[in-house]
Amino acid sequence: MRPGSFAVLALSVSVLASHCWPVLAMQPTAQPPDEAAAQKLLPHVRDALWAKLTKCGVGYDKKSGLFSIHVTPDVKALDGKTITVRGFVLPMDGSDHTKHFLITRNTPVCMFCPPGEPNEVVEVLARHAIPWTDKITAVTGRFSLINNGEKALFFKIENAEVKQ
Repeated sequence: MRPGSFAVLALSVSVLASHCWPVLAMQPTAQPPDEAAAQKLLPHVRDALWAKLTKCGVGYDKKSGLFSIHVTPDVKALDGKTITVRGFVLPMDGSDHTKHFLITRNTPVCMFCPPGEPNEVVEVLARHAIPWTDKITAVTGRFSLINNGEKALFFKIENAEVKQ
C-alpha cells in the first residue's frame, strides 16, 4: 500500500461505519447474512469480557433509526473501572497511526461495517497513537458506558494503553 493510502481508506471506513449499522438494521442482525456466515469461519477473541458484553441485549427502532442496549448488571459493574480487552483494531480517525479506534472481538470481513453486533464493539481513545495492525491487540483503560444509539456505540475505553 502506498504511503497515505491507508489514511484515505481509514477515513472512508470511519465515515461509512457511522452509517452502516442503521442501514443494515432492517434485518434482525446488524450484519448482512453473508458476512455473518463468513465471520463464523474466522478467528475471534473469546475473552471473559466479551462474554459479558455480548450478554447485553441490543435493539433497533426502525422508526427513530436508533439502536438501544439493555446493559446487564455485570457490565454496569465495570463502569468506571480499569479493564483490559483484546480484539481487532478498526481505525476511526483517518490516519496511519491512530488514537481513536474501535476494538472488536471478531476479525473484520468488510472494511465498511464493524464486524458483528454493537455489543461486540468498544470505542477506544488511546493515550498514544498506534500503528494499524490486523493482529489481535490488547487495550487497557477506563471503561465507561455510553449511549450513542445513532452510531450503535455503547462501550468506551479512554486513556488507553495499547499492546500490539
